[in-house]
Amino acid sequence: MAKRFKQPPIKGCCMTDLQEAVSFHGHLCPMFYLGVRMGGLALKKLDRARERGVKLHAVVEFANCFGDGIQYVTGATFGKNNLHLADRGKFAASFYDLSSGKNLRLRMKKDIVEKVLEYGRAGRDVKRLPPAEREEETRRLMAMGREMVERLKGLSDEELFEVTDAPGFTPPEGPSLDYVVCPGCGEVTLKEYAEKGLCGSCG
Repeated sequence: MAKRFKQPPIKGCCMTDLQEAVSFHGHLCPMFYLGVRMGGLALKKLDRARERGVKLHAVVEFANCFGDGIQYVTGATFGKNNLHLADRGKFAASFYDLSSGKNLRLRMKKDIVEKVLEYGRAGRDVKRLPPAEREEETRRLMAMGREMVERLKGLSDEELFEVTDAPGFTPPEGPSLDYVVCPGCGEVTLKEYAEKGLCGSCG
């Protein structure tokens, strides 16, 4: 019988229990769990603690649950302008530690992606069901997700992810805070988002 992989503690992270992370995201699913694992591996490889400031930047390549896992573990957030979406439809993320100059890109292995996409397709099918049938199938889906997470827990980081070089990255500047009042709707709009004085909704 194969020896079960024991998840190492995540250096500097306040997460002591997966349920703590789930309360942040709202539900347990394979993609969220993989985001937690990916974020933890990034901190381990970069040899750093969870980010409280803005020196660690994360760039996720797909907008789904795994981005929340990365945010929870690494401390990179949209509000601090150090969590970024490069929506390429890939199950990967890059991490840049501006303090040390270290960086890396992590991507899920193909066989792992294929497994979690099965769960995703099942979830899509449940959403298409009539409301009367949806409740029972949702319970089955959540049970399927928990079972998949348990299987993923038994895999090492090396079985889940591949480490590659991160592409070049320049931290974006924050907003200028200069504004205009849109003559169309009367709302205050940051100047760089306005064209010919109009906000994006009115322009």
